Amino acid sequence: MKERLHKLPRHWISLVILIVSLMPASYVLARTDVPAPTFQSPPAGILGYHTVQPGETLYCIARAYGVDPTAIATTNGIVSPNLIFPGTVLAIPNVPKTLPAGRTCPRQFGGGTPPSGCRFTHVVQSGENLYRISLQYGVSMYAIAQANNILNLNLIYAGQTLCIP
Repeated sequence: MKERLHKLPRHWISLVILIVSLMPASYVLARTDVPAPTFQSPPAGILGYHTVQPGETLYCIARAYGVDPTAIATTNGIVSPNLIFPGTVLAIPNVPKTLPAGRTCPRQFGGGTPPSGCRFTHVVQSGENLYRISLQYGVSMYAIAQANNILNLNLIYAGQTLCIP
């Protein structure tokens, strides 16, 4: 084999090396014997099932039931926790965890530990703004914004339920 390589012009060898180096990794990896990734078995006990609604995140769902968002991802085989789709049905495992304040999704079933950090909930009425709501409860509008993951203090919607810390 070495003798045949030595007989090839040098530019041919360079060309073969270039072609191999430009091959996509998926082409090379698809032909190797690597075991498929496995997920840990789900934690014991499922509290119930939650259907993802538009705009929901694993953290907001986890806050609703007081469970660990990583456990939700593991239980449901979610590889990218930042990428969940509306309509997906998630099994909610019984893995309690206290999470920092933030947006909390509406519960779709009873169970789990209620989200902590909310002294009150407030349904936004037409014409209300965060400043007036903060005056009503004696809480900083910034604290309300942080508890509800609101980035634009001037943008809240009628019908939106706010957690009042």
